[in-house]
Amino acid sequence: MTVKRKIVRSVGVLAAGLGLVALSNPAYAAGDVYKGTGWRILSGRGIESLSPDPYVIHLVKPNAAATKLTAAQTKKAEAQLRAQLKKTAAQLTSVTGTKFTLASGYHKEQNACDTAERHVITVGLKYRPLTPGHTPGYSQAHPCSAMANQSAWGGWIWVDSEYWIPGDWDASPALVSNMMSHEIGHSIGLDHANVDGPDANTTADAYECVTNSSKDLPMMCSPNGGHGRAKGGSADRVKKYAGQYTKWDIAGLKALKANFSR
Repeated sequence: MTVKRKIVRSVGVLAAGLGLVALSNPAYAAGDVYKGTGWRILSGRGIESLSPDPYVIHLVKPNAAATKLTAAQTKKAEAQLRAQLKKTAAQLTSVTGTKFTLASGYHKEQNACDTAERHVITVGLKYRPLTPGHTPGYSQAHPCSAMANQSAWGGWIWVDSEYWIPGDWDASPALVSNMMSHEIGHSIGLDHANVDGPDANTTADAYECVTNSSKDLPMMCSPNGGHGRAKGGSADRVKKYAGQYTKWDIAGLKALKANFSR
């Protein structure tokens, strides 16, 4: 598989906020399921389930000073993000039965769970948004949860604008697609799927996730998984299934939805 000198990385960071995010471990409902082969739910941070009510994904109007992108780069970035978000929304709707849609136009920036709108996920561009540290190449998801029933409330995602700036961190469309579905997965309650592997060093290292003969990794594998993304995978497979959740992620999504009615 052809790999760029540096790769897109993404990380789910849980934002603390009064009212919507439970910072302590919640009391789990009897019968709920929080992990399985190749997937894990963000139960320890307040999200246990996915509501049957609709969710809407919005883009935030980009600010050139914050993104360091030219007008042409911004246009390209937005086109790629919108195209993938539309596909991600369609797959989530099909898998979970909860309706996900991508809105046209722009939405105001969200930056705190206590003021975040119910079932709204905003996606914006920023240069090196990961905090703390502003590490190059990382995007960041800030999921919120409803304290009343521990369902996914919504939240916001900052995508690293470096992916569209020529240099070490510019990324292929396939990797951008995988990154976007990965971060949306965090926003609705999926955790990283990494587990300690054959090295048995008691640490779930980068890319240390379940795989198969096609060299697939869960989309939620950290720092970024997807079809054909394991070592020795096919670049053609990565491209063909870019941004599509794998069977492991789908099992986690179905568990999130099932937990709501238990």
